[in-house]
Amino acid sequence: HTMLVSIVACHLAVQPGLRPPRHAAQTLPGGRLARREVLLGVPAALSMLGLVPPLPASAKSGVPSESELANLAKGYSRLQYLLGNWEALTTVCIKGCVGEPEQCGCIRDPVIVQSYMGFKSMNDPLFKADQLMIRAQPLVPADKDLDEYTNAIDRWTLKCDAANIMAYTSSWGEANPGGGKSEVERYLAKSRAEVVESAEILKTVIDILGIPETKADALAASGVTRMEGNQRR
Repeated sequence: HTMLVSIVACHLAVQPGLRPPRHAAQTLPGGRLARREVLLGVPAALSMLGLVPPLPASAKSGVPSESELANLAKGYSRLQYLLGNWEALTTVCIKGCVGEPEQCGCIRDPVIVQSYMGFKSMNDPLFKADQLMIRAQPLVPADKDLDEYTNAIDRWTLKCDAANIMAYTSSWGEANPGGGKSEVERYLAKSRAEVVESAEILKTVIDILGIPETKADALAASGVTRMEGNQRR
């Protein structure tokens, strides 16, 4: 890693155009580049050196706008709503049935978790949130820890994917050999644990970027029409 950083630092030194906009405050005595500046310039430098393939078009759209950043706050609010109403939102009953859950054919519906995590629609606030976070790296204030921010992105990707996988696995818990309702519940509980950690990581990103929090109402937070989504059997 030391050699790679040295190569990138040298490349940046002769490629001023690759430096982030705050480079004037990031140089060290002797004209050396600060580690923060090197990290911000790594993707572009590696690409020009031919060490990584070009970024996809979605990752080249520049620094996100305020409205795009607001999606992270909306997504966080949605996750808080999901966690606060977990049992109700992950349960599906027979349409129009009134009575005890067991009398209305109620079953657990883990798939709704995928909607809240941004895996179901391009209109979900957290759709490809990791790419949005990467594009927002130049917006990390100089007094904030860039390493903490980049680590948060890596952790978000892992935890978000894990929540999605656990929810998907839970949805097949009864159908798989040796499965049953207990397996559905077990994987759904694992998915919830991943959502909890994902929300905490997302809050870290929001705080570092200084994005104002937003409060979503019940329907707006759900991402789907609950009357239809909760009674589709």
